[in-house]
Amino acid sequence: MERMGTMKVFEATQIDRLTVRNRLLMAPVKTGFGGPDGTVTDQQIAYYRRRADGGVGAIIVEPCYVDSAGKEHPRQLGLDRDDQVAGLSRLVAEIHAGGARAIAHLNHAGRAANPKAAGRPPEAPSTMVCPTTGATAEPMSEERIAEIVDAFAAAAGRARQAGFDGVELQCGLGYLVAQFLAPRTNQRTDAYGGDLQGRERFAHDVVGAVLAALDGELPLIARLSASEKVPGGLESADAVRLAQQLKSWGVAALHVASGSACDSPPWYYQHMSLPEGANEALAQPIKQAVDLPIIVAGRLGDPERIEAIIGDGLADFVALGRPLVADPDLPRKLGAGEAEQVLACGSCLQGCLASVKAGKGIGCIVNPEVGQERDLEEPAAEPRQVVIVGGGPAGLTAAIVARRRGHPVTLLEQSELGGQFALAPLAPGKAAMARPLHALVAQATRAGADIRIGTKATMEGIAALSPDVVILAAGASPSALPIAGLADAVTGNDVLTGAAEIGERVLVIGGGLVGMEVAELLGHQGKTVTIVELLDEVAKDMEMITRKMTMKRLTELPVTIHTGTKIESFADGQATVLGPDGTATLGLFDTVVMAVGTRPNHDLLPALEASGMEVKVVGDALEAKQIMGAVQSAWKVARAL
Repeated sequence: MERMGTMKVFEATQIDRLTVRNRLLMAPVKTGFGGPDGTVTDQQIAYYRRRADGGVGAIIVEPCYVDSAGKEHPRQLGLDRDDQVAGLSRLVAEIHAGGARAIAHLNHAGRAANPKAAGRPPEAPSTMVCPTTGATAEPMSEERIAEIVDAFAAAAGRARQAGFDGVELQCGLGYLVAQFLAPRTNQRTDAYGGDLQGRERFAHDVVGAVLAALDGELPLIARLSASEKVPGGLESADAVRLAQQLKSWGVAALHVASGSACDSPPWYYQHMSLPEGANEALAQPIKQAVDLPIIVAGRLGDPERIEAIIGDGLADFVALGRPLVADPDLPRKLGAGEAEQVLACGSCLQGCLASVKAGKGIGCIVNPEVGQERDLEEPAAEPRQVVIVGGGPAGLTAAIVARRRGHPVTLLEQSELGGQFALAPLAPGKAAMARPLHALVAQATRAGADIRIGTKATMEGIAALSPDVVILAAGASPSALPIAGLADAVTGNDVLTGAAEIGERVLVIGGGLVGMEVAELLGHQGKTVTIVELLDEVAKDMEMITRKMTMKRLTELPVTIHTGTKIESFADGQATVLGPDGTATLGLFDTVVMAVGTRPNHDLLPALEASGMEVKVVGDALEAKQIMGAVQSAWKVARAL
């Protein structure tokens, strides 16, 4: 690839009167790091400073609510009170110190608001349930609408006071402004509903009020959905019309995404199963219709894709959200011609959605330092000889961090690098997960670890390396049920890798993540699949959006699910089960797939401990977890060596 520092991507560019050092922006990604009162925290400031230091042109800071009724998260940033300005000023100063511009993102979630965070029911143009939260919104009075228009203006004034270089207004993604625009979500009969002019009135009033508050000093960017991807929602023609109106009202640039927070989360979050480049294609009618700078966002972290989008004039800026969570140095690496060193995002949503929803704040499966930016990594006081057993995500992470701190590292892996993570790209809709796996392997290799593939770890072999510390990261193996007749069952891993020959009629025991992936894979192959799950619900260990999409796809396949059901025995191709309605017989089956979890591989642990060696156990060898937990456990151990 041509050296990217010479490309158009890294030209200083204007948004109105604002000069940005390059065409890469950080999209507004929720962190969950804010204070409970909407104030900025030191953790948040360090997080954004790290991204600014990585070379991005401007950071569009995560959504700030303009009124507490529009909160999406208990620890969301706010711009609804004057006492929040001082913290935001500190945040802006740190972003500036890193060389980037700072842009405030203003939003009211409307029907997508979290009633627990807001302390009240959601408010919206009309009464409607948000499937994501399950809450029903209350219709806003005209007096309340006027209050919210004023709230947007006041928030913009506070952003200006805090020193932001620009303001972005959320006019899409199924939030309040977009809810007024769409007939599906706006069933009003007053001045703010009815015909198109009425439905546009709220957007017009908000834009006008915000521009007045900015008083020509800061550019106003509007974010919109090129398509809401929901029946009856806003589509391309609506987006083009809105873009033209926004320009006529005085907006300086348009930030194009897709989806709706309530109604089409896979598009809103740009799930890994969606086609890459979808948003850049959706943005083209807007780009062609409106003479304004166009920002496009959504799974655009691939270096060649960035170059093509900017070089071919498909957009003027590329906004990167999750790619900069995964690797803050992505812009710097691209500019230096080091694209192969980028830690790639797999769009898995484990850390940037599931972790935030769980109240833990944003994280990342390939970057355990997210949220820990204040805790500077120090070189080791004294190098220690480190031997790592296992080359899965935990072992690779331990190797990377230990080498970075100056420790000599030898990693022993008896088969292939990647461990359980290597199976992820083999599952339906998860091909994108190959990128973060390859990135981890490449990073460990570049770090200088002595990686020995095809080497089984033994006590003799480990002792011969004279380690000061052994990190046991041997992962986990598939568990089995001690039930008569199941000795010939194959594992879910065997199905995903193609190592097992599978018949036409398949019984899958276990409805967790692996069981569901196996069932879908076999269903696509035309197999007839029956899933038996002991719990009352399947796929409980799947990330929320992945689960919903998987369940939807399974309804279109020859897959039957039995929950609350226990396997009692198996003989002559038939399973005797105990379910909610009593004992029953299922079958005939040609193949049984066992997908009932994993057991830690720590067979070496007793001997290692008995030898007197210092031993640390990490990842699935310590406790079966999803990849983010495995990576974080290894990171913590390696940081402490």
